[in-house]
Amino acid sequence: MPTFLWFMLGHGLIEVGGVIFVDVRVGWSIDFPAGSEVVMDSGHLREVKEIEIAQLHLRYAHTRIEWPQRVLALASSIERFGQILPVIVLREGANSFVLIDGYLRVKAIKRCLRDTVMAEIWEGKEEEALVEVLARGNSRKWDLMEEAALLRELHDQYHLSQSRIASLVGRKQSWVSGRLALYSALSEDLMESIRKGAISTWAATRVIAPIARAIPEHAKALSDNLSKASLSTRELTLLFRHYQKANRKQRENIVCEPFLFLKALHSKEQATEAKTLKEGLEGKWLRDLRVITHMLRGLFREVSTLFYCGQSNLDRRTLLTAFEESQKQFMELEKQIRRYDRDDYPGDEASHLESLSAGSPNPADQPNP
Repeated sequence: MPTFLWFMLGHGLIEVGGVIFVDVRVGWSIDFPAGSEVVMDSGHLREVKEIEIAQLHLRYAHTRIEWPQRVLALASSIERFGQILPVIVLREGANSFVLIDGYLRVKAIKRCLRDTVMAEIWEGKEEEALVEVLARGNSRKWDLMEEAALLRELHDQYHLSQSRIASLVGRKQSWVSGRLALYSALSEDLMESIRKGAISTWAATRVIAPIARAIPEHAKALSDNLSKASLSTRELTLLFRHYQKANRKQRENIVCEPFLFLKALHSKEQATEAKTLKEGLEGKWLRDLRVITHMLRGLFREVSTLFYCGQSNLDRRTLLTAFEESQKQFMELEKQIRRYDRDDYPGDEASHLESLSAGSPNPADQPNP
């Protein structure tokens, strides 16, 4: 039975009668002996074969995030279906290869206690290989920090300018410079936590990095705690919002005990919800009136400043119009209150509902005849 294997987007290998057929995008195929599988890509013939994992140099492992859960999922898939996509390696010697892409697959294969990996073998320079995997960004989802780390390699190790890198990978220079700046802003300890999958890139860039620029010891304490147990994006957003508004002592408590802080905050929210539910609509009415009373006191203090001799008629009329609109609403509210507060008002629920219905200004609110 023929076995159809997809090794990369738009390329397929099919074995029939001991011969490997390579289907390429341009609409034609070439056949090779089964012992020497070859992939045609962008005008280059590239060999695909099994190689010993021991022959791999993991030179760019520091640019990848470990993602423990993804490795487990990949290992499970490989156990069931085998390796579907080959890793990408660059030939360094007769039996020596640099792993360019596929670090998670190699980890997963090792977890399956296998000694070999299917690899697509590239020839050429390392910087050219790194550029090509970055340029293929639409064929796989890169983490922001993985992209930044590879760009850092091209910029620092291979001395390519930002404009040159941008041109090679098909991006704007601002895309390159932004990622390089982000990488440089993070401490090595924090980068190591990201690489190990203990802290997400989002948490590092949106929460820990801003704190680190202001108070480095707070960022260190928070990242150490997040390495022990993770928080959701919502929880981190909430924590950072409270951190921004807190005093010095409260900030120390937040970064040193983030989980305890969130637990206490959750308990406080539950207590507030219970109180609101217990007080009902009457409680909300009283709270709203207290807020309005507080605002009115503030407005009273500002009258002498807002109304003065020599003020233009337009300015005074604008202020008075706004006041009169508010006054009108207060008078309508008082009218409604007095209506239901009459001595001759029956007070029973049925009559109350009937009065409310009769007083509705919207015909659509009337009961059906």
